Amino acid sequence: MTKKRIWLMILTAFVISVVIVFGSMTTIITNPKSMAQEQYTETSSENTQINFVIRIWNDHLGLFRGDSDTPYREIDMPIYLLTEHDREMLKEGITAQTEDELRRLVEDITS
Repeated sequence: MTKKRIWLMILTAFVISVVIVFGSMTTIITNPKSMAQEQYTETSSENTQINFVIRIWNDHLGLFRGDSDTPYREIDMPIYLLTEHDREMLKEGITAQTEDELRRLVEDITS
């Protein structure tokens, strides 16, 4: 390759990059509220959605999906072994958004 061709490729890549950056900036500058509202809507809907709840069920732990009244899984662990703070929180129900978060909560409570 000749030096002229290399410089032409570098210049072309630079121009394409500049066009992409300025196009993105123009979109952000012209619609800042709509992008902020979309981010807020996604965040608020994720925060309000309760997928799992851990609470006391028949003197042991019950894992519930959403607003269900019956657990989909029960953990046979004596409640008296938990701290008073944990028992109070479990009476009200501890929420989790994902199964991984639920698994971590169960491990924390039962260990």
